[in-house]
Amino acid sequence: MNVEPATIPSLSIGRLDLRDQQQLEDIGFMTCMTLVLLGNYAQTGHFGGPLAYTPFNVATHLAGRERGGLHYDYRRPKHPYSDKFMLAAGHCAPTCYALWMIMGEALARKYKATGDRRYYVAPDLAMLSIDALGFRRGAGALATLLQDNGLADHPLFAQAKGRGIRALSGHIESTDVTNDVNGGPSGVGVATAAGKAAFWDIVGAQISSPKIVAFEGEFAMCAGHAQELKTQAIALQTGKRLRVFFSDNNAGIDDALIGGVVNSKYEGYNLVDQWTSYGWNVLTIPDGHDYAQILGVLKKMEEWNPEDRRPMIVIGKTTKGYWPAPVAKQIVGYASHPFGFKMNADYIVELSRTFEAQYGVKFEGMANGPVADTRDRLVQFKTNMDVAMSVLDRNGLGDWLADRLVEIGDQVVDRVPLRIDVTRDPFLDDRLKVANLPEAPQELTVKNSDSGASKAVKIALFRKAGEAAGARRAISEIIKWLNYVTDNRAITVAADLSESVNLEHGSIWGHYDPDSNPLGTRLKAAIQEAGNVSTAIGLVSQNASVDPEKFAGLWAFSGTYGAFTPLMYLPARVWSQQNQDSKFRTGVLHILAAHSGPETAADARTHFGIFSPQVWKLFPRGQVINLSFWDYNDVAPGYFAAAEIAAREKKIGIITIEVARPDLAVADRGTFADTDIRAAAKGLYVIRDFAPGQRHGYVVAQGAFATFNLVKVLPKLQQAGVNVKVIAAVSEELFDRQPETYRRSVLPPGAREDMMFITGGTRRVWPLRNVGAQADDYSLTADWDNQWLTGGLEADVIAEAHLDADSVFAGVKRFADERASRLKRQRADLDSLT
Repeated sequence: MNVEPATIPSLSIGRLDLRDQQQLEDIGFMTCMTLVLLGNYAQTGHFGGPLAYTPFNVATHLAGRERGGLHYDYRRPKHPYSDKFMLAAGHCAPTCYALWMIMGEALARKYKATGDRRYYVAPDLAMLSIDALGFRRGAGALATLLQDNGLADHPLFAQAKGRGIRALSGHIESTDVTNDVNGGPSGVGVATAAGKAAFWDIVGAQISSPKIVAFEGEFAMCAGHAQELKTQAIALQTGKRLRVFFSDNNAGIDDALIGGVVNSKYEGYNLVDQWTSYGWNVLTIPDGHDYAQILGVLKKMEEWNPEDRRPMIVIGKTTKGYWPAPVAKQIVGYASHPFGFKMNADYIVELSRTFEAQYGVKFEGMANGPVADTRDRLVQFKTNMDVAMSVLDRNGLGDWLADRLVEIGDQVVDRVPLRIDVTRDPFLDDRLKVANLPEAPQELTVKNSDSGASKAVKIALFRKAGEAAGARRAISEIIKWLNYVTDNRAITVAADLSESVNLEHGSIWGHYDPDSNPLGTRLKAAIQEAGNVSTAIGLVSQNASVDPEKFAGLWAFSGTYGAFTPLMYLPARVWSQQNQDSKFRTGVLHILAAHSGPETAADARTHFGIFSPQVWKLFPRGQVINLSFWDYNDVAPGYFAAAEIAAREKKIGIITIEVARPDLAVADRGTFADTDIRAAAKGLYVIRDFAPGQRHGYVVAQGAFATFNLVKVLPKLQQAGVNVKVIAAVSEELFDRQPETYRRSVLPPGAREDMMFITGGTRRVWPLRNVGAQADDYSLTADWDNQWLTGGLEADVIAEAHLDADSVFAGVKRFADERASRLKRQRADLDSLT
């Protein structure tokens, strides 16, 4: 489907008349020049890509809602009911930084001239020309930059007074003005777009707003995460709420795509066909730098039939290294990717002269070559930023832009009709607290607020001792309880093994459909671990509350075999960074590492979750809660302890859950030292305490068979005279939050030097940190011989892993028998240091 270039002489876009298209082009030229100045004086960054996106970026920000442009308020850029702009091509940040500086300057000048509060932008929200100095610099360095160079009181840098200089990342982040994604690596940014769009469908927003507008290029769209977006978005039926601009300039970092990576003789490699074959609505424009064509295609998408549930993409032909004026020997294609020019290089000077000629301005010192002295560089940098911004004073351009931004922003309102109550956070409901969880099975009647239908629901958060029910069986129950209490705010998205990993039955109303079943919480999904978790991230990244300190949104679970969860790590890592710095409360991402450990026996070692789930330890402490369950009755108290924390502490954006496949018998807590059925909420709990007499050390267990078989051999160990304290490790993060008295009662000082582990994980990452040097010598792990297990039946694999009952007994007995010699060696090692 093609949108042909056209001149539309008098179509109105709010107050924007296409006869004034020159205003857009002027702002576009200013944006191009400004981003070149950023790279020139910072001597780093990207060049060709940001230039290629600039016309679409400018038009999308200024066209207005009625014409398919962004619905937002620069004065309140993170307003929940604004459209979600995603510069997924994160390295192209300079086009946005430059445009946002121009916008900020226009509003600041208008406010200074008139005193009219409509033009006021809070200093911490605005991006101004002074912030150019912060391009690719850290906040720490910027705090003293001017003072260190004797410029703190220089009038040229007066904008920094009181507000400082804003740090601008090399790849764009969600804290930046209208942007709603940490863009950049391997298509991760754009992959979350389907989830963001689905969020607003789920909460009942009208189909056209908020909309998700994402920018990305052809090389990043080759990445697996981005490729999986194709299926994710059509499966979620996002319709025209999701709109992607695909910059097709056939240029990557160091090669072309067609004619480079892909031989040009393969004519079947067609970008349009690739998207239409996935069911998307594909629009094309032959010149992605032509403002009339861009405005035309934006309007066409806005007028698209809302009942058409296919997502939309515009593939526009662009030039990497685009420039709005003629340039001799223009540098284009992948050669233009990095800012690889020396300061004030001949090519940069040539570009600046076209700007000077167009607007009758003169840049200072650029023709004189590079500036070596830091102070002089900063002065020239800010001077020439001001020269570029002076174009706002030409022909009323600044007034036009300021008025346009106010007109667009005034359309953003604080109340829109939604299906959910945005004034309360259901995840703070007291029924979700560990102390209030019902021990008896619940038979409940629930009503569908959308259809009016009622149904009976059974939920069993706990089971009787001896029942055959592995920990994974409790997963559906905790999600079902979440959905019952929160009115269906816990969404699951897993590969087509949702039933197998026990996510399927967490949904009260079944599979989600935006039209026929909006309260269904089980999203249809393919075998796309990266895409599924990206969709989950998109869901939890949104918040419908106008108050940034309150949460009105969704939580999401994405699960698969523990062995495959590393496919989810990169998107989750980027999400954790985004959540840390978010200006508003966000939801909680859940990673279910199901069928984990060597217990995934019959599926063969390609499916063993032994090493793989340990990637979930690779986050800053305090930003993730890891849970490893061995018993059914550990799941509800352990999970809801984590949920209670995450719902109240914004910093925690991820909860990981590791469970294994076997349906082991539910433990008899009456035989444990800690008989509390909710003991898992404490992170570590005591299964067997020391008996009177000589003590032989601490044994910490984690994992299904590791713990089950240890419990099984406790009577035999007692008969053998082995006196060890046995501890179940569910979550170190939960244990860290217990009172010091409890932590010392479980693990007193020195215990970590007298400890062994029994775990279905590895000797590379222990369940607890800071353990003694001899833990590796005595612990039982699935990689005990530093080899990959071979596979076979469950009993075969557990025996090979040395986690069978006989191996566990022998390992613990050896640990106990050699305690005197163990401690003697440690003392000798310490004495040798004196």
